[in-house]
Amino acid sequence: VWTPPHQPALSELEWFRFTIGRIGDATGVPIVVSRTGYTGELGYEVWCHPRDAETVFDAVWAAGQPHGLKPMGFAALDMVRIEAGLIFANYEFSDQTDPFEAGIGFTVPLKTKTDDFIGREALIRRKDNPIHKLVGLDIDANVAVGHGDCVHIGRAQIGIVTSSMRSPILGKNIALARIEAAHAEIGTEVEVGKLDGQQKRLPARIVPFAHYDPKKERPRS
Repeated sequence: VWTPPHQPALSELEWFRFTIGRIGDATGVPIVVSRTGYTGELGYEVWCHPRDAETVFDAVWAAGQPHGLKPMGFAALDMVRIEAGLIFANYEFSDQTDPFEAGIGFTVPLKTKTDDFIGREALIRRKDNPIHKLVGLDIDANVAVGHGDCVHIGRAQIGIVTSSMRSPILGKNIALARIEAAHAEIGTEVEVGKLDGQQKRLPARIVPFAHYDPKKERPRS
């Protein structure tokens, strides 16, 4: 990736930063490369005009062959993003979810920026008095758990599963769940309801997330 002098080189790119450049040299296909990714590892995303997509893919593919590059489908991507505790639209958040409930409160600069905006006071109230909290679950069962499955303590439903999968690395079923703040303490024993939510229950426990690399040391490496 060729980058102009006023842009950081790819080797200088820091986590959650991006650079503008071209493939090969100054006359190559224009791209934007960001040090982001949905795998929980050190990852990059390459942005280009749709007309250049095939050229960009072929260049990445050719450069990756000596390193054993393989294509990765969406189902596999969903597995690693759940292990890494990365949220997904219409699962962990929607237009009915505030950023703090979704676990991305860092995106709202309530302290660093004082400019007013519509909803600022409401968000401050929600931050100070949260209704729900996004948590991790370890599930003590091999039964598949799905988006929308209810989470109970006794007969009372105290939350829902937002995403779940069988983790090959951890060797167990794990999930992300939105739980009532009063019951979201780490170590709390809960049950995931199947069928009608009452007749079949799977024991589970609230744990910190991300399940994999919780301090995000790998993407920062």
